[in-house]
Amino acid sequence: MGKASLSGRLADNRFREIKKLKKKNTPHYLHWFLKQDYFSEELLGVYRFEIEKFTYAAQEAFLLFEKATEKIISEKQLHLLGIPDFFHECIYYSWENRSKHPFLYGRFDINGGFEKKEEKVIEFNADTCSTLPETLFWQSLQFQELKPGFTSFNNLEQALLNRLSEIKTTLPEENPVFLGSSFGYIEDKMNVNAILDLANRAGFKPFYEDLEKVVFSEEGIFYKIGDAYQIVDVWFKMIPWDWMFNEEPDLAKIVSQLITNKLVTVLNPAYTTIWQNKKFLAYITTYFPSNVIAKTYLKEPDLGDFVKKPVYGRIGENIMVKALGKRTETKGDYANQDSIYQEYCPLVMDTEDYYYQPGVFYVSEPVALNLRTQNQPILTDDCEFMSHFIMS
Repeated sequence: MGKASLSGRLADNRFREIKKLKKKNTPHYLHWFLKQDYFSEELLGVYRFEIEKFTYAAQEAFLLFEKATEKIISEKQLHLLGIPDFFHECIYYSWENRSKHPFLYGRFDINGGFEKKEEKVIEFNADTCSTLPETLFWQSLQFQELKPGFTSFNNLEQALLNRLSEIKTTLPEENPVFLGSSFGYIEDKMNVNAILDLANRAGFKPFYEDLEKVVFSEEGIFYKIGDAYQIVDVWFKMIPWDWMFNEEPDLAKIVSQLITNKLVTVLNPAYTTIWQNKKFLAYITTYFPSNVIAKTYLKEPDLGDFVKKPVYGRIGENIMVKALGKRTETKGDYANQDSIYQEYCPLVMDTEDYYYQPGVFYVSEPVALNLRTQNQPILTDDCEFMSHFIMS
C-alpha cells in the first residue's frame, strides 16, 4: 500500500508483504476470519519511538480515567452520563471493591502518533473489547513468516493469563467455574473463546453459553449441564452493560444484586460502563484536561473541524466527521443515542489513501499494539486487520 512518497504519509519502506497463510496451516478458530477477507497480507513497520508514544498515551489516559472515575463516583454524579439510577449502586460497589472486581482488559483507540504526529486517545473500548483472536493468534502467525531478527509489541497473552490467575486467587474454590457468554454472533464467540482458553490455563473450569440460555436467579448465575445446574463463579460477558440496563433492565437489576451480594464476579466489571461512555470523555475534558485525550464536548463546539459520535456507539456506526471542508457520515443502530462532539484528530494515511487506526491493549499496563486499516476516514466492520513489526 503506497507507491510515491507523500509528505506525512506512511512510506513504502514500512511495509512487508508475506506469503498468504493457507487455511490448512491456520488454527480452526481463525478460519471464519479468513473467509471475511479481513486479514491484510502486509505487516506495517512501526518505529520504536512510535511504540513509546502509543504506550505513553495509553498509560496516561488510564491514570486519567481512574482519577476521573474516583471523582464522579465520590461526588455521586453518574447521572451526568445518563446511567439509570438503579445501576449506580452496582457501579459504586464494584469500584470500591476493585481488588475482587478487577478490570480484565480493554483497548485504547489512538489517532495520530505516526510520523512524529501528535497522538490522541479518542476512546476506550473498556466493556466489550474485541480483536482478541487477531492480536493473540493471527499477529503471532504472521510474525513468524518474517525473517528472524524482527520484534513486535505484543505481550497480551501473558498479561491476560497473569490477570486471570490473579482473579482466581480471590475466589475460595479450587477450580472456579468460568462462564463466557455473548449474543451468539460468531465473531463475539471467537473473542469469548479466546478468554476461555486462557481461563482454562489459569485453573478455571471454562464453559460457553449464549446469553439466552444462561439462567439468572437470586441465588446466582447458572450454567445447565445435562439435567443439572452448575453455579457460575466468574461470568465473562461479551454483552454491553449499556445494552443490559437500557434494553433489559430486569436482567441488569438481577446481575447487580448478585454482584453486590458477593455471589458472582463479572468481567469486565460494572464500572467499565463509565469508561465506555463517551460522555465521560467530556467529563475528563472539563475536570482533567490533557493533551493525551482528544477534547470532547456535550454540545457542538465552535470548532472548524470535529467528529460527532453516539455515546455508546460501536464499530464506526452513526459517526459524522466534519473536516477539511468535507462531511462524512456512517449509518447504523445508534442513531437514537445521545451524541458527543470531539476535536478532529486525523488518522495517518498511506500513499494510496488508506487510513490506519492504532489500538493499544491495556491490562495492568499497556501490553500490545494492533492496527486496523480502511480506505475511508471512519473505520467500520469492513476494515482490515494489519499486523506490525518494530523498526529500529
